[in-house]
Amino acid sequence: MVPASDGLPAGLAGAVALTGPGGAAWREAFRHVDRAGFVPAHVWVGEGQGPPKPVSRDTDPDRWAEVVASDVPVLTQFDDGATRWPDTNGRHCTGSVSPPSLVLTLLAALAVEDGNRVLEVGTGTGYTTALLAHRLGPSRVTSVEIDTYLAATARAALAAHGYLVTVACADGAFGHPTRAPYDRVLSTAAVTVGRLPYAWVAQTRPGGRIVAPLRTDYSGGSVLTAFTVHEDGTATGRPLGRVPAMPLRQHRTRRVDTGSLPHSDPGAQLTQTTLSLWRVARRFDARWAIGTQVPDCHWRHEPPRDGAREHGLWLLDPVTSSWAHVRYGAAPGPQSVWQGGPRRLWNEVEMAYLRWKDDGKPGVDRWAFTVAPDRQTAGLVAPGER
Repeated sequence: MVPASDGLPAGLAGAVALTGPGGAAWREAFRHVDRAGFVPAHVWVGEGQGPPKPVSRDTDPDRWAEVVASDVPVLTQFDDGATRWPDTNGRHCTGSVSPPSLVLTLLAALAVEDGNRVLEVGTGTGYTTALLAHRLGPSRVTSVEIDTYLAATARAALAAHGYLVTVACADGAFGHPTRAPYDRVLSTAAVTVGRLPYAWVAQTRPGGRIVAPLRTDYSGGSVLTAFTVHEDGTATGRPLGRVPAMPLRQHRTRRVDTGSLPHSDPGAQLTQTTLSLWRVARRFDARWAIGTQVPDCHWRHEPPRDGAREHGLWLLDPVTSSWAHVRYGAAPGPQSVWQGGPRRLWNEVEMAYLRWKDDGKPGVDRWAFTVAPDRQTAGLVAPGER
């Protein structure tokens, strides 16, 4: 555990965001809002490899307090609540209290000013909401949470600490029009490139700012992005850096059962590739570029089985039921590619990778995004252009 410093939570000592413009106000907010007041009594915590470990304030208060005081995510929900504590067999974590350092990153990116009205999408337990309310005043913060239980418990926790924030149980993709317009919108959940909810733009004043993690099905990670809303109803955004984030429920990647795809699809086509296969999956910058150009496609590694040397790589599109499958590692030279469904996913992914390579292998910082009422685009800008 990293000890707290100067009354701040662990992970914030020496944070640049607390020394720049507006830093003093956030420093005071983090000192005042106790994270422990927004962490449930029964949680899970990741401890390296293996399943997360259940921790209870009732049976192990010292360990619970140690976890809460650390700059680590505290896991609060699995499988939208279907997996009950202390079960450690949950498939997907769907709720957490973010580490203080990540919360500060989000809040600093929001660049709030005194008097701003903020819409937060994804209340969770209410920790970030409380910090916003302390900084701006509860009446200027609106938070939307899709999960009924989380919305109710967050509302109660906020009220118990004196923050009478409007917490609406609703789908955050629609914003909260009854309290619009807003000066700032913060999504704590990731949204897919090309699918940023236009309601957020429509409910933000011209000159306002939207901060949200962007994701692709292919990239396997998200990039915090800040958008500026313009008078013409569009918004333009640039990346700020990679952050961990859970996707909005409607933006989750749908999993596909690959059990018998090559043998059960009568339209499967056999082709070949000379591309070194893991080039399309090894680097995040490459995966990001592929994901922006090949929507609805994700990849999956298939380890060797029964003593064989071959690995497998799946490309999967659950929307059109398209797929591609390559096995590699047994012999050098061209590799066979099976492809099925209406899309030829390997062809699309290979072309996107080669385009990224021809562009000089740009990092995620080179991307720019535009959101309009009828379209959304993603493209590269010149090095150094802001």
